[in-house]
Amino acid sequence: MRIKENLSSVVSATNKPTYTILTKAKVGRVYGIVTTENTPTKKQFEKQGGFSAIGTVFYLDYEQSINITGSNNDNFFDRCKTAKPVSQNIPYPLEGELIQIVDFPSSNTQISSTLSQKYYTGAISIWNNSQHNAQPSGKDYSFKTFLSNKNIRNLLRFEGDSIVQGRQGSALRFSSTTKLYNNLNEWSTIGSEDNPITMLSNGFSYDPNKNFYVEQINKDLSSIYLTSAQLIPLQTDKVGILNNLTNPISVSNYFNAQIIINSDRVVLNSKRDEVMIFAKSNIELNTKNIINLNADERIHLNSKAIFLGPYDSTHIPQPLLLGNNTFILLSNIISSLYDLGSSLSSIVGSPEGSPALDVNSAGDNLMNSLERIIDDLNNILSKQNFTV
Repeated sequence: MRIKENLSSVVSATNKPTYTILTKAKVGRVYGIVTTENTPTKKQFEKQGGFSAIGTVFYLDYEQSINITGSNNDNFFDRCKTAKPVSQNIPYPLEGELIQIVDFPSSNTQISSTLSQKYYTGAISIWNNSQHNAQPSGKDYSFKTFLSNKNIRNLLRFEGDSIVQGRQGSALRFSSTTKLYNNLNEWSTIGSEDNPITMLSNGFSYDPNKNFYVEQINKDLSSIYLTSAQLIPLQTDKVGILNNLTNPISVSNYFNAQIIINSDRVVLNSKRDEVMIFAKSNIELNTKNIINLNADERIHLNSKAIFLGPYDSTHIPQPLLLGNNTFILLSNIISSLYDLGSSLSSIVGSPEGSPALDVNSAGDNLMNSLERIIDDLNNILSKQNFTV
């Protein structure tokens, strides 16, 4: 039967369709890439359009590149073809990697339909290696700034996973609980297969005896986990009961939705406005050293009750005294005692055996004053602040 022109499908005599590619995919080998004003050279940076050319690669067609090592000079780059990234989101290739070349419209295509631009769709994963996929095999590659690391391993993928993996041991994994392989990862000991989890990890701790790697929150340098129903075995410096009063669930035993940030140091910085932390239940701060609260103006602690020191059955909390009220009461006591001393110092008994009226009057005044002070003592007890 007759096949229509420009169709890639071919129908055999048995009516079973087969497909052939009419145009062979264009493949190029990368010899340079525009990343800075001097990369690959100052002349090539300006020739390709300056900063608007960032990501442009210099390549030779794959067939022409065989046994050509290239040279980092303008004479060689002038012989190369160029291509731009087909998307701003694709990673730039390394020298020696292979790229697929496609022809798409250029910025001037609407002016002249004959004008087109060559683009690359990303490096071809010929070795399926997250570190690099340069040719030829077995070469000790030396890049300008990129350091090749033979210890880098691909992340083990579980069914349905989406992973964006960097070249030097960082990754973003969109995954879920995989109970069938709970012996291969740390997040699948409980839950069901439809429980999602997102992990952003940086600085993997590779085992040279294994051909793959799976995130380990206690070994990776920095991690952010967004969970739904997973039990994450995060180890903290605080073991046992975190707080006798609130008795929160330990970090390694919690399996509801949570966000875990784990690293050697964690910094939260607001450049302009507040840092706000809210909790439906409790807020726990634990450290083996010191907790510092520093403010240029004031530090406010506001609650129905504020306790300083341990709070348990072995310590009976006692209320703090209000400083100003206590000062006034003590001042009144001192003043009354002073008046008494003043009166006593000037007593003259006359005639002998007669009452010392001044002493009697001073004593009465002192007793009345002390009675009033005793009544006021209850008012200086704080209803809010307590200590032991």
